[in-house]
Amino acid sequence: MDLVELMLAGDRNVRAHDRSHNLADTARSFLDCVAGWDEFTVEPASPAAERVLGAVMMLNPAIRGGRSARTVVLDVNIASGTLVANAARRVRETVQPEWLIAVVINTLTNADMRWSIEGVDSLFVCGASSDAGETHYSSQHSLSVHAL
Repeated sequence: MDLVELMLAGDRNVRAHDRSHNLADTARSFLDCVAGWDEFTVEPASPAAERVLGAVMMLNPAIRGGRSARTVVLDVNIASGTLVANAARRVRETVQPEWLIAVVINTLTNADMRWSIEGVDSLFVCGASSDAGETHYSSQHSLSVHAL
């Protein structure tokens, strides 16, 4: 995949959220990915992630945005991890996290997802619900990961 294809794929993933059912599916994918995790806040890494977080909060009003000792950084796409790393830095500048996890819905590259992102304890790629059966990846072993 060349750079233009990468950018187009990311744009398609973001624009898909213009359709309410796709936005709801992505929100459900996030909720499935974090099922069983307690008492955390969500920091969106991008404007697209803010939209998803809004949908997540509508589906589960117990989910809160913001920064806390237990924070999940949310993003829609990942290619290099820069947006996630920037969000992690914002969290760490505000609070001393107990754990800081990143959950991303779509990966844009075939990169080995065991790589780490600066400031993030673990990275999980959940895949949209249309990707049922997709493998979840973790950059580290601090939390268990379940398959959709």
